[in-house]
Amino acid sequence: MTADLPGIVRLRDRREALTLRTILTAARGLFAERGYARTPIRLIATEAGVAPQTIYAHFGSKAGVLGGLVDLLDEEAGLPDLIAEAEGMTDPVRLLGLLARAARQVRERCGDIVRILDSGAAVDPDIAATRAEGQRRNRLGVELVVQRIRAAGHRIHPRAADIAVALMSADVHDSLVLDAGWSPGEYQDWLEETLVTAVLRAGHEGTPRMSY
Repeated sequence: MTADLPGIVRLRDRREALTLRTILTAARGLFAERGYARTPIRLIATEAGVAPQTIYAHFGSKAGVLGGLVDLLDEEAGLPDLIAEAEGMTDPVRLLGLLARAARQVRERCGDIVRILDSGAAVDPDIAATRAEGQRRNRLGVELVVQRIRAAGHRIHPRAADIAVALMSADVHDSLVLDAGWSPGEYQDWLEETLVTAVLRAGHEGTPRMSY
């Protein structure tokens, strides 16, 4: 794996990281409170303490600010660090454990961003496009882990990436943590165990047949 997924912009490596983070943090709060459509650039600028021209110079448009939230999510959830941690790792259980930790950290640290994108994707094309980019990055990270496990010679389910993406979905997390009251740690432990069972054991036993 490379240190960063293609498309991820590491905010701390940017020359003007503080200004960008301030703008994105302001937009994050306003989008959550007022909604994307009802949050103009001028209000984001006021909240961030910058001129509107600064936002346009860095992001181009409000849609660009929204897209920047995906970069912020990656950074705050620690995804580049988890990818770096996987460098040279070949143990499949540990690799799947990293996926479980990534899913927990995304929901625990950036659940508000996920909700902004999920709730608005059906009604706003800008939000839908940004959500699709977040999903693309998530799947790419899963596929990199699956490829590493296969490259190490381990047999896994032929549709391992599909299974992992489904198990790591927001709906599964919310059902267990928000609805059933599980702790984030219980969710992570369950997800790791379930990924190992579904991805690795199925790979050794073959694709299970369902009987009705």
